[in-house]
Amino acid sequence: MQGTELFKIPGTIAVEHFVVQRAVLARWESLSTGDFRNALGRGLAECSRLRAKSWLVDLTKNPGVPSQTDLGWLTSEAGPLVVESGIRAVINIHGASTLATLGSKRWSQSASQGGLVTCECRSLADALELATDVANGKLRPDRRY
Repeated sequence: MQGTELFKIPGTIAVEHFVVQRAVLARWESLSTGDFRNALGRGLAECSRLRAKSWLVDLTKNPGVPSQTDLGWLTSEAGPLVVESGIRAVINIHGASTLATLGSKRWSQSASQGGLVTCECRSLADALELATDVANGKLRPDRRY
């Protein structure tokens, strides 16, 4: 499954759009680069421009973790960017990575407290299925999936 490429920051992220699912996919290569905040902001701006309802976060390449400063920014100050983008769900794709699963829990908790649907899954196919449900209003922010 492949969407339409929107942009790529080598060594950091590749971002694709899935029209039918109203989703934008961020394939993270590294979360610990100086481009982290720029990449996230740019991705969320694309979500807004395309009226996406889901932000799919692909962590299957084991991209590490953001710096402590970026992690603090992500869990406290990035919320308004997410809300302004118009997305309703953050769907993390972990594959078989236990580290990625553990690393995304802090962000997921912050996002769900902010009123977003948060989901954890193991494959892009599962994430796209969930994104379709979000686009059709079938998933609610007051439940974890």
